[in-house]
Amino acid sequence: MSKKYIDIVLSIFFIILAVLLYRSTATFPKSALFTTAVYIKFLAYLLAITGFVQLVKSIRSDATITVIFAKNPKNFFILILSLIVYVWIIRYVGFIISTLIFLPVTMRYMGYKKFRKSIIISAGITLFVYVLFVQIFSIQLPEATIIFGASL
Repeated sequence: MSKKYIDIVLSIFFIILAVLLYRSTATFPKSALFTTAVYIKFLAYLLAITGFVQLVKSIRSDATITVIFAKNPKNFFILILSLIVYVWIIRYVGFIISTLIFLPVTMRYMGYKKFRKSIIISAGITLFVYVLFVQIFSIQLPEATIIFGASL
């Protein structure tokens, strides 16, 4: 697949995403119209502008570079499938447990040989995300519903 084609498709995708993001603010409650909605509209404008600039640059370019997404397509699709399973599992097992399992297993599958170090890295990433979202931003991460018997 050529780089020019990929750039055009991604530019159009980001322009469509910007429009959808902007339109999503129409359903916000009145209390958020002057706070959150303004920020999201700003992000939508930036996304649309950069998408449009990239689209124009892509159309004008004569790049004939061939892009290879993955050396081994099988591994790529297994990784995508594992990400989908991870996101699905989070709602039942919770963020912390699923991340502590997902990261080292994925690292091992992708060729990282040092298992002990991958456990430490995974714990560090999980702790960082927990502190950032729960402690600093006061945003709850998904909790285990199966383990604690909570209803879905």
